[in-house]
Amino acid sequence: MDIQQFENYLNIDSDTYHQIDLNSLNHFIKRFMHTVPFENISVQNNTPISVSIDDLFNKIVYQNRGGFCYEMNTLFQAYLKKKGFNVDCISGTVHAPDDSWTRDGSHMSTIVHLDRPYIADVGFGDLPTEAIPISTHEDPTVINDINGNYRAISDASGSIQLQKQLENMEWRTSYQTQFTPRSWDFFEDHLAFNALNPDSIFVQNLIITIPKEYGRVSMSKAHLTITTNDGKQKEPVTHDNYKNILKHYFGIEEQIKTLES
Repeated sequence: MDIQQFENYLNIDSDTYHQIDLNSLNHFIKRFMHTVPFENISVQNNTPISVSIDDLFNKIVYQNRGGFCYEMNTLFQAYLKKKGFNVDCISGTVHAPDDSWTRDGSHMSTIVHLDRPYIADVGFGDLPTEAIPISTHEDPTVINDINGNYRAISDASGSIQLQKQLENMEWRTSYQTQFTPRSWDFFEDHLAFNALNPDSIFVQNLIITIPKEYGRVSMSKAHLTITTNDGKQKEPVTHDNYKNILKHYFGIEEQIKTLES
């Protein structure tokens, strides 16, 4: 992994942000998330997923691509470790929009230990572009982002609820996790399921999203959705326009088989 090339690609200001501290971590997270889209094009195209650092570096830096949690968080964790951060790879269980839960522990996330533990997840698709301190219900710390308010709440059992505030001001858990570090072996079956199984949301749906300074841009097989403080704007995605949308909003030049048929 060529650290200099990686930082140049992400436009990281390594002269200013070179300490092992929260300011540097937040800068790294923001630059990664604003550059690398969360996307499952490889799954949609039935392309094998590799989590070797060299393959991930090639995909993201040379091919101007993104990935999903196993890819993005694996590469980001490797970068943070090279920079000297104390990093744990952890697993999470996602709370789906229909209120069901995904396979137990199938999401890959990241905890960084500084003055306190922080969630530093760049591979989820709806999180703030900075680290989320792990706090408690009694003394919660809320991260205010242009895309919403977020918090990570830990209880006495060690369970952590990563939450986003809804329009009615209630908090909804996006995924639940714990402090237990996981090796890559833990995720092998989960990756196979999410990449290949017909019941996987990533097999069933095209998901591409990236945060912007003004909000978030997301693309499915049917729609492009641009979310800002003024609301949501939607436009159709078709066989004829999807490549232009991919290039303009996500910097990706790739054929998507499910939009070619």
